[in-house]
Amino acid sequence: MGYARTAGMSTAARRRRRRAALVLSALILLLLLVFGYAVAYFEGWLPAGDEEGADDAAVTTAPADPGLAPEDVTVNVVNNVGTAGLAGRTAEALQTYGYTVDAVRDDDRDVEVEGVDIRHGTAGEDAARQLQQDLFPDARLVPDDREDETVDLVLGEGFEELPAAEEADQGESR
Repeated sequence: MGYARTAGMSTAARRRRRRAALVLSALILLLLLVFGYAVAYFEGWLPAGDEEGADDAAVTTAPADPGLAPEDVTVNVVNNVGTAGLAGRTAEALQTYGYTVDAVRDDDRDVEVEGVDIRHGTAGEDAARQLQQDLFPDARLVPDDREDETVDLVLGEGFEELPAAEEADQGESR
């Protein structure tokens, strides 16, 4: 006795058709998930993850326009490299730009500085941004726990001397 055949497709054909439908459904679902993730990413709906360079988390570099006049900014010039007279010459140059210089000293922290750091407290954040914007666009802004509005301009390795305002104006007009 043989098996009775049902009308229509064979069992193997039905399995192939069902498998193809499942594979296509899975691919469509995967594409929808990827599209949804892309939309969420570009719309900013996803939280920002930890990026490399997290050791600089306390360092701020976002430019801003604080709108302070140079005479409203009080600066302590700090020599981090030990080059004699570097902080003094830089303080004199800062004064020609209109900045108020409070102190000139060597750095008492045991931290190596590349280029220029501008240390500031919460109250001096606008002053630090103004100094960065006016004269030291590549400087790192480094917050500390001071409570006054003064900022420390820390001169590190690779710092190139700041010309006086008159010398800078002459260099631009040439």
